Amino acid sequence: MSFLQECRRHCADVWEAYRHHPWIEAMAAGTLSPERFVFFQLDDGPHVAEFNRTLALGIAKAPVGHAWATAAAHVLDDLSTVGELGEKRSLVEEIGFRAEPAFDRWTCSPAREGYLNHLVRVGYEGTFAQIAASVYPCSLFTEVIGERFAGVEIPGPPAYRRWADMYTRRTRTEMCAAHAHVVERAAAEGGAAERAMLQRLYRRSLEHQVRVFDAAWELDGAWPGGAVVQAARAVAAEDYP
Repeated sequence: MSFLQECRRHCADVWEAYRHHPWIEAMAAGTLSPERFVFFQLDDGPHVAEFNRTLALGIAKAPVGHAWATAAAHVLDDLSTVGELGEKRSLVEEIGFRAEPAFDRWTCSPAREGYLNHLVRVGYEGTFAQIAASVYPCSLFTEVIGERFAGVEIPGPPAYRRWADMYTRRTRTEMCAAHAHVVERAAAEGGAAERAMLQRLYRRSLEHQVRVFDAAWELDGAWPGGAVVQAARAVAAEDYP
């Protein structure tokens, strides 16, 4: 059994909560409201920049010419922050959200900010293998969303289909495989302490992934004092053109 298979078995409860989250199951069943979809996209916007920042920190720490660094640089080039945010703007506009999304860390939900802070901290403090372990669960969108919905009818607005297709792109699947290779090698060559750290990072990122889906499902973007993530609540199914 590979190290990542061991991690998945050890974290089976969290993995299942991620893979079969009510938000994802609702999209599959045709019951996901545009409001919840828009909330996730608006809340995910700030994640794009910080995820890419974490990859850039990993590139700086990886051995010169390492295949993982090459794959990460390809992600930053092919799936640039500006380009991906542009796609998200297009998705929410298609659904009916008319305001200009801010896509900055000050507009994201408490759950999302926790995830961002976790990734950036690992980026600054961890090794490039530990960075790979921390971003790997996010890259598993290629499995949880991309593979699951490939060739499957997704009831609802066409934006749902366009979003799911984003996670079938070769650049993303290659990056996911590169993360896995680096983590497996680090686990094989490192001692018990390193294996434990890699597993902790994997689990914590999975836990954060579930929390951000929880926020989108519950429309929970509130901070003390009443500030709420961009007015996704204003988007209702009947507003969809």
